Amino acid sequence: MGNSNDNGPDFSSSGPVEFRPVETTPSGVAELALASQEAYLLAIVGVTSVGLCLSTPGRQAIMVGVVDAGVETQLPREINGVPVLVTVTGPVDALLEP
Repeated sequence: MGNSNDNGPDFSSSGPVEFRPVETTPSGVAELALASQEAYLLAIVGVTSVGLCLSTPGRQAIMVGVVDAGVETQLPREINGVPVLVTVTGPVDALLEP
């Protein structure tokens, strides 16, 4: 099993790794649009998540998760020319560690 060609590399003895994401500043049109309106979108009752996705090949969009389809009527269709796509996620609850 030590061979990385069998089932992939063996990381069982590597231990935990601290997650330290690199802070970046928005640079693309979609990133800037999301950064400018993220707090506004998340403040709408029924919005569960926001992020970036691809709407058509090579075109980014803002994806908004909502608890039910009724929330969609409160959302803009686009932000600064970037389309807003909606996904019904249902309620989202954080899991508490035991």
